[in-house]
Amino acid sequence: MSHSPEPAYNYALPRAFPFYITCDVSHSMHAPREDGRQTPFDILSNCVGELLFQLEAGDPGVSEAAHVSIVAFHDRADVVLPLTRPCDASNIPALPKGGQTNYEQVFLTLRQLIQADCARLAGQYQLKTPVVFFVTDGEPFVGEARQPAEVWLPAHARLIDPAFPHRPHITAMGFGQVTEQTLCQVATSFRNNPLAYVADESIQAVKVVAAIAQAVQDSIGSSIRSSDFVIPIPAGMRRLPCGGS
Repeated sequence: MSHSPEPAYNYALPRAFPFYITCDVSHSMHAPREDGRQTPFDILSNCVGELLFQLEAGDPGVSEAAHVSIVAFHDRADVVLPLTRPCDASNIPALPKGGQTNYEQVFLTLRQLIQADCARLAGQYQLKTPVVFFVTDGEPFVGEARQPAEVWLPAHARLIDPAFPHRPHITAMGFGQVTEQTLCQVATSFRNNPLAYVADESIQAVKVVAAIAQAVQDSIGSSIRSSDFVIPIPAGMRRLPCGGS
């Protein structure tokens, strides 16, 4: 879904760019590898802390304007880090490990979270459109079977409903077993370009996760510096056409 132009702002106020790093922490992400190497979960856990450190240590304007939240999803959705500026994030909790991949719960949680966060920030800041970075390695799966689209898509639709004033851009970045169709269903579009990316199957998952983390960091910095949403394509990934050209 494309977004309408940004609303008018009170430019006497400082800027706030809300970013939600939404991480799949289901079993497939942290299951031990036969070769004993690091799992995608290990890399993701390390990258999240490093990402916030780099944002805090870099451009002061970025650290002041960026508001970052970390949401982990599995059987349920956990807010690991409430929305905060990197310069104020003194303690970053560890990502949890979960079992299944409940898309419905994560989209319900994001809708509630973004609504509450934006209501809190609106009177203090020039509030930009929130951005969700959705990182997953698998299809939605609950119980003994894949979670049907008719179960989770209504929650997703509420999140990006045009009637919701803080509906976010959603960038879907997938690898492993997730299908291109699912990534296209999750992602929104920005300037008629779908924000859906899939990894090249020849690239190791741990390298993909590191590339995603770098792209998220670069996106946050570039978006704030340009005052507009910018997303670089992560190394080893390609943008999906999602029915377009």
